[in-house]
Amino acid sequence: MPSPSADELTIATADIANSLDLVSQVIKQCADRIRNNNPYDLQSALQIMLQTADTPGCKIVFTGVGKSYLIGKKLAATLTSVGTPAISLHSTEALHGDLGIIHPGDCVVALSYSGATEEVLRLASVLRGVRSKEEASVSCGNTAGGAYLNNSHLVRLVGMGKSAESPLGQICDAWIESAVEMELSPLVKAPTSSSSLMLAIGDAIAIMMMKRRHFGPVDFARNHPGGHLGVVSREIVRQQELEDALRNTGNLG
Repeated sequence: MPSPSADELTIATADIANSLDLVSQVIKQCADRIRNNNPYDLQSALQIMLQTADTPGCKIVFTGVGKSYLIGKKLAATLTSVGTPAISLHSTEALHGDLGIIHPGDCVVALSYSGATEEVLRLASVLRGVRSKEEASVSCGNTAGGAYLNNSHLVRLVGMGKSAESPLGQICDAWIESAVEMELSPLVKAPTSSSSLMLAIGDAIAIMMMKRRHFGPVDFARNHPGGHLGVVSREIVRQQELEDALRNTGNLG
């Protein structure tokens, strides 16, 4: 294939800029909805997540499949780095043994833009104690299994996606709406605008929780002993300590 021409590169550059404009508009539209519409659903989700973060030994578990799982993995890493214990759990792996990582008191954040992803729905149903006919017939008379399903209600379930009216939204305790009018491509519905918005909302929640927990530069430096971020964080801490020392010296004088 021949190298792209100068005109093709100009068109490609403009196309990327236009796509970034669309993503920024999607995020702005979501922010406007949060400010102007009834914030009850989002506040309900935040209340659950904050209560979990404030409870010793409890954590936030992000779950999903495909691109949603990868977003959850990033969000769990961000939350952990700024002071809120969180992990990511692939919904399929959870159904094949990894479910044991979820403990009573945890909050599971289920990511599915459609709200109809089969594996996510099945995991959510397990957490809600809803059994299929096959599972019910196997566990009939098994009190241990029934006790487990009843205890699963001690796990709070928050969903994030297009609509609270989706199948997933109907069984969640709270819902974070992340609807977009369209993806970047009108023909190929690859998650682009929707995944960017989901990630942006999650990052915003992580920073809100960081502020609420008074997680500062010293804490961040402690969590990042290595890499460039570690160097920058330690320098910020040293600068603050120097300014505090000079301020104290001035007060003594």
